[in-house]
Amino acid sequence: MSTAWPSKKSTRYRAFDSPLILLGLFVALSVILTHPLMADLGSRILGAPAPGDNFEYLYKVWWFKHALFDLQVTPFFNPGMFYPFGYNVSLSETTLSNIVPALPLTLLFGEVVAYNLTMWGSFLLSGLGMYLLVLHFTRNRIAGFFSGLVFAFCPYRLAHLGAGHLPLMGTQWLPLFVLFLDRVIVRPRPRDAFLAGLFYSLGALSAWYYAYMFALVGIVYTLLRGRPWRERLRQKPFVRSLVVFAMVCLVLIAPIVLPVTRLWREGDRPQSLRYVDQFSASPLDLVYPNVLHPLWGAALLQRYAQNPENILYLGAVPLLLAIIGLWRQDRTRQTLAWVGLVFAVLACGTTLHGMHGPVYIRVPATVERLFTIGMSLLSNRLALYPISSYSLRVPEAVYLPLPTLLLSLYLPFFNAMRVWARFGLVTLFAVAVLSGYGVRYLLRRRRWGQMAMAALFALLLLEFAAFPHASGTSGVQARPVDDWLASQEGEFAIMEFPVIKAMTGHSLYAMRTHGKAVAFGYGTFFPRAFNEQRSLLESFPGSESIAQLKRWSVRYVLVGSRTYGAEWPQRQRDLSTAAGLRYVLTLDDEPVYEGDRLLRFLPGTERAFIVDQIHVYEVW
Repeated sequence: MSTAWPSKKSTRYRAFDSPLILLGLFVALSVILTHPLMADLGSRILGAPAPGDNFEYLYKVWWFKHALFDLQVTPFFNPGMFYPFGYNVSLSETTLSNIVPALPLTLLFGEVVAYNLTMWGSFLLSGLGMYLLVLHFTRNRIAGFFSGLVFAFCPYRLAHLGAGHLPLMGTQWLPLFVLFLDRVIVRPRPRDAFLAGLFYSLGALSAWYYAYMFALVGIVYTLLRGRPWRERLRQKPFVRSLVVFAMVCLVLIAPIVLPVTRLWREGDRPQSLRYVDQFSASPLDLVYPNVLHPLWGAALLQRYAQNPENILYLGAVPLLLAIIGLWRQDRTRQTLAWVGLVFAVLACGTTLHGMHGPVYIRVPATVERLFTIGMSLLSNRLALYPISSYSLRVPEAVYLPLPTLLLSLYLPFFNAMRVWARFGLVTLFAVAVLSGYGVRYLLRRRRWGQMAMAALFALLLLEFAAFPHASGTSGVQARPVDDWLASQEGEFAIMEFPVIKAMTGHSLYAMRTHGKAVAFGYGTFFPRAFNEQRSLLESFPGSESIAQLKRWSVRYVLVGSRTYGAEWPQRQRDLSTAAGLRYVLTLDDEPVYEGDRLLRFLPGTERAFIVDQIHVYEVW
């Protein structure tokens, strides 16, 4: 493997020979490009109070510390959530490879600092992990640094940062996993197999999505990179390395994943293909420019109200460099290109989407009926994990099924995945690595390549810019009603209405202040016992719903009048005549959210801006 450096190295690049200088550059850029994440380290977090998962994971950071060190009980069961049933925390992401390292920070500085530093650290580590992988492939530090920037600060990561998706920030383990997997394939050694297993396990313990995604990456990469397989399997060092890898994964993941697979059976699975299909990406998402950008993001969102989950922009500069990097191909680059392509198809989900949802093709009625019968047979009667396809039916038109649909119908646990767009991370990863090859190619052209690289660095930072972050920030402070609840003596449960207001991370985090049990909760899956009663709760303040609250030992009900909107006058009249309820007091929320540049353009996020008025009723 030839070196990428010119024979006469310019002094302008000697800084890249120093690991400390490279580390300093990554640290500085991580602070600047995630601003204002580090500006209010102990008092604010990125994102709105709702929707989003920021307060859910902020609560989990606190809950694990509280359970382990204050209550000295298992953190995997929370008896105060979804009271009186309690909540198996593993029904949602436990993200142990983020939560456990955050424990010392939580003990020393509190959960807000720990959460923010964990989020911020993922950018630094993702950049360094990609740097090491590309350095391994290209022997070029500048190429590694550039690829690290592409991967760490891609719009996918910045979008999930604003949404508070702590589990999905654990992307740093992917380049490290591939680095040591490649070493095992090329020159099998137990040490490299151990590290490949370790980094795969850390990715899996960050997000169960990544457990599946990284496994598929490993399978596709190994099959393509490791050819010819007949010779490979005859090599005892390679077989021993595979055994070491499997044992490490078994030891680290099995104790967690086995209980989780049993618990997931408690959660309800989607029965409608339309529900599953809505989380598919469009091919457009891979090339639609950065909607988080402070200059043109708002204009782009008004043309295409892109879901934050679908922000997968690969970048014009990285794509150009990746194409240059593929100009001369070898086994490694071919493998990476195929991996990127496979995951681009998977990210497009169960059916082909355009800008406005599923793409339909007009056909004669007879063709449509045959298509509908065939899809019903495939997705219901023949499927291992059946689902109804009729919800996507449109008369005299057919949609275009994609390979992800087959995987969700026939692969174990694949149907537990919901947001197919997240598979686009691996395409972003492949483009980032290949762009490093492009950088190496340009730097070998000493007359003009170095000037081109300087311009491309600047253009990359320009097109990926998202600061100050488009999702704004929320203050972490107790609501007046939570302080009031904390002052009420005795053990009892509370409920919030409307139910959509209760089922948010912000309401969940309020438990940290008032310390009372709640008859609701928030997570990936809800307990089946709660789901069975949810429609009854939605009828509040009907007599049957009040009777159910009494059975659950609910003493106080918090009613958000502004969240009800136009329904509130009628709801207030119903409350005034409802038997079993007694009005107590009304408290106004204090505004905690500021700095939005993004959510106002997205449908369904209006409640992010509501500063509610809370009416407290006692159940008696």
